[in-house]
Amino acid sequence: MLWIDLLLALVVSALLSAVFLRFVHEHGPWRKPWAFALVVFLFAWVGGAWVAPGLHSGWVTYWIPFLMVGLLPAILIAALSPRHNLATLEDTEQFHQEEKAVLLSVIVLWWILEATLVGLIIAAYLR
Repeated sequence: MLWIDLLLALVVSALLSAVFLRFVHEHGPWRKPWAFALVVFLFAWVGGAWVAPGLHSGWVTYWIPFLMVGLLPAILIAALSPRHNLATLEDTEQFHQEEKAVLLSVIVLWWILEATLVGLIIAAYLR
């Protein structure tokens, strides 16, 4: 089941990342598309690893937890990502100052989130 879950999480995260990065133009405060995709991937995998084993109705419903749990962080990141109007040079300079001030805390919280999700994935397969 590990490889099937991994494959489903990859497919779901690829689809959701493509939709959100292409059409919504949001990839979070990290300014890196791979960071957005990694968060969606790990959330989808956690959702599938913890919820999907309880579904015994076959492949028709097995992939739904991967999609639903992966969709949650994608929507939250898109909804909560700051939007900046960078029409003038002053706006751009202010944005870069704010970005430097927040960067360290966002990076630390992102790594804590990633470590927690990896821990949940490992725990799901060791139970």
